[in-house]
Amino acid sequence: MNKKIKTFYVNASNCHQGGGKTLLDGFIEGLTESEFNYVFFLDKRYKNLKLYNSNNIKIIYISKILRFIVYFLIKKKIKYNDVIFYFGNLPPIFNFKNNKVILMLSTRFYVDKLPFYYYPSLLIFFKVFFENIYFHITYRNVDKVIVQTETMKRLLLKISIKKEILILPYDDFIEKDIQINIQKKDNNSFIYVASLYPYKNHKRLLKAWKILKDDNIKPILYLTIDNNNSLKKWITNYIFKNNLNNIHLLENISRTELKMYYEKCEFLIYPSFFESYGLPIIEAKKFNLKIITSDSSFCFDLIKPDDFFNPYDCDSIARSVKRNIGLNKITNMILTPINFVNKFENI
Repeated sequence: MNKKIKTFYVNASNCHQGGGKTLLDGFIEGLTESEFNYVFFLDKRYKNLKLYNSNNIKIIYISKILRFIVYFLIKKKIKYNDVIFYFGNLPPIFNFKNNKVILMLSTRFYVDKLPFYYYPSLLIFFKVFFENIYFHITYRNVDKVIVQTETMKRLLLKISIKKEILILPYDDFIEKDIQINIQKKDNNSFIYVASLYPYKNHKRLLKAWKILKDDNIKPILYLTIDNNNSLKKWITNYIFKNNLNNIHLLENISRTELKMYYEKCEFLIYPSFFESYGLPIIEAKKFNLKIITSDSSFCFDLIKPDDFFNPYDCDSIARSVKRNIGLNKITNMILTPINFVNKFENI
């Protein structure tokens, strides 16, 4: 690393929840031994106590409206050879010219297409639509792009992003936090850690659990619930209507609480079909869960799943669960014509 670099300016003003916050938490965790100075531009809603215990970190809180002028705030402060880190998918509006600019791209929306009906709302669809246009106009203002998977790199190359692309996955669960006693894991227990977006595929997962219930198979399923929207209402209604009392909702749990569930569950099931990273897959592997995922490229980038299924087929999901808890259905024997006639005549 160039020792002349004095300060890193980090624009993370749109990261305060979900996967973006998790990655930002991990990045800040990694600064504990850094010798450089950091200036963070953060959303007022973002909270992390480790920020206040670091002498080399300065915080500038930004309101939603002021996000649009962060470029000018950084431009006013930077000196030659300082580095600018845009930690939040969208590049700076203008080029910094004399300074290296690095972009953290942790969303797939700007490099791949998702059908309209998989967006949570019309508002989010149009938001992503215009952000996509902005991304393709302004990506020239960065020097390097950081992604977490080979799939994301391929997608960037496919749309001719001619920048240095670095694959640097990480996670904020560090080894000292992971103390696993295999004996404590609950048999036939599954967890799905995901935000409530249609492409996360909750509906098919719950329908698969209904198929299992109809076969008198009732594995435990924990679902994280992090916001209140129409999908949450659908999930709660579906559970109630079909008496799926083996499905438990974990509302707005902390990272510490999530760790407890990783420690007790036997399987992570991951039916999502549109991800830039799939961070829970990495986390669950650290906690020694068996991993059952959709047959999607991002699932295979960093680990080898224990099993996989067609994420668009509820029966395929259910069959995968049966296989992994040792309840494969015995297929019917193919009869000879003589055997068929014998059975037919004795019906």
